[in-house]
Amino acid sequence: MTTARWLSIALHPFVMVAVMVGVAAAKRQTRGEAAGSVGIVILFTIAPLAILMWRQVRRGKWENADASNRTDRPVLYAVGAIALVALLAYLFLIRPESFMVRGVVAILGMMAVCAAATKWIKVSLHMAFATLAATALALSRSPIGYGLLLALPALVWSRLTLQRHTVPEVALGTCIGAVAAAALHYL
Repeated sequence: MTTARWLSIALHPFVMVAVMVGVAAAKRQTRGEAAGSVGIVILFTIAPLAILMWRQVRRGKWENADASNRTDRPVLYAVGAIALVALLAYLFLIRPESFMVRGVVAILGMMAVCAAATKWIKVSLHMAFATLAATALALSRSPIGYGLLLALPALVWSRLTLQRHTVPEVALGTCIGAVAAAALHYL
C-alpha cells in the first residue's frame, strides 16, 4: 500500500473523531470514562457509517469506501445526520452535561454545510474532520492537536495523490473544519 493511502487511513474521519473525543474526554474524566465516551461515539456514529460504507462497496454502488463520487454523498450525509441526531438524543437523555453535546452540534453543523455544498462540489471530509480535530485540540493546548496540525499538509498531499479530491475540494474541507473548530471552541 502506498504512503498516500496509509496517510489517508491514519487520518481518516473515523480516526480523527475518536482521537478528538478521546483527548477531550481524558482531560475531563478518568481513563475508563474516557474510553466509554469513545465507545459511545463508535456505537452511535462510526459503526453505522462503517456498515453503510462496507455495504455500498460490497453491492457495487460505490467504487470505494471514501464515497469518492459526488453522487455517493447524499446517503452518506443522511446516515451521518441520523447517527449524530441519535447520539445527541442519547446525550440529552443520559448525559446532558457531557462535553460531547457541543462537539456533536459542531459536527452536525459542519456536515450540514458539506452536504449543502455537495450540489456544486465534493468537500473533502478527510480534510474537514482532520482540520476540526487538529484545530479544536490545538486551541485547547493539546500537544496532539499541534501534531495533527503538522500532519495536515501530508493529508492534503495524500488526498490529491490518490486523486480523491481536487485542490478546491481539500481547501474547502480545510476551511469548513477550521470554522467548525473555532465555533466549538469560542461559542
